[in-house]
Amino acid sequence: MSVSRSGLLLGAMMVALVPAGASAHIRWFIDDEARYPPRWSRLFSLDAALVLVVTLVLLAGLLLTRRMLGTNDFPNPHVLRYMEPSATALLAVHTGISLIYFASQVQLFVPTLGLGSGLIAAALVLCQIVVSISLISGLLDRAGALLLALVWLLGFAVFPAWKMVDQSLYVGISLCLFVLGRTIPPPSIARELLPLAQYERHSVAALRVLAGVSIAFVGFSEKILAPDAGAEFLATYPRFNVLRELLGWDWWTDERFVIAAGVAEASVGLLLISGVLTRVVILALLAPFNVTVAFLPPIELLGHLPIFGAMYVLLLYGSGIEPHVHEQLLDPALEQEHSAMDPAPGSP
Repeated sequence: MSVSRSGLLLGAMMVALVPAGASAHIRWFIDDEARYPPRWSRLFSLDAALVLVVTLVLLAGLLLTRRMLGTNDFPNPHVLRYMEPSATALLAVHTGISLIYFASQVQLFVPTLGLGSGLIAAALVLCQIVVSISLISGLLDRAGALLLALVWLLGFAVFPAWKMVDQSLYVGISLCLFVLGRTIPPPSIARELLPLAQYERHSVAALRVLAGVSIAFVGFSEKILAPDAGAEFLATYPRFNVLRELLGWDWWTDERFVIAAGVAEASVGLLLISGVLTRVVILALLAPFNVTVAFLPPIELLGHLPIFGAMYVLLLYGSGIEPHVHEQLLDPALEQEHSAMDPAPGSP
């Protein structure tokens, strides 16, 4: 691939800031994605090395910003306190809707994991339906979360390992919902669940890391390691090459855009794994993941519902490193202070 490395570096930085293209799961929208398996030898290419360069530059910026702010928990507006009780419920419902749709299509998690026929396929479809009902209704939600992790593990018996690593997000969702449950209980009840509540930060960190793994891996497997797949996608959806279509940069070819988009996506996933200013990283992800929904078939929305739910949780909870509202309310002194601020029943 004969392209300008400095141009690619600049392009990757710009694509990271342009709200289109980089987050699209291109394998969902090409006729035969099996024709484009990842070329693992490209892990040692200069294109892959650009991921490290871009990640280090952006990470340095985040670290400098964190040092200037004096906190890793930014932004942290007070309104998050009132939004938090819905966070895990939204994650559970989003995941459940996505699971039951793909189960109806005899697919595991996403369009590229078609199950075909057979006993194992039927079992995985049934398990997805059970998990979705559990997560949407809240009935035995923690058991449903554990079953979700088991379904992911069983997927290794049917699909290549790299395709299941791509779905690591579901393990993060499973761990998060197992510890936190579908709804955040009141502080008094939360204490009774203390054996789980003490792992609250760990579960949020697991969701963050595994979501980052999925995002970074897609950047590699669908773009950097399989640029031909991206070229076929852009042949059908040329407007996603926004720098050429909007700015008229004819030198910014589809080939360059695919690599730059992969570099940007992989870098943002790695930044999410780092845990530095997680809310800032999530805010940067919101635009690209939402804008693509308007320009692609409905499968884009249905497939991305779980990541939308995960982003909502991480926006509210942060990295899982610093304490947050729910954990603070487990402190009896803080709860007493919180209760004192509320009017007594029957008071004017």
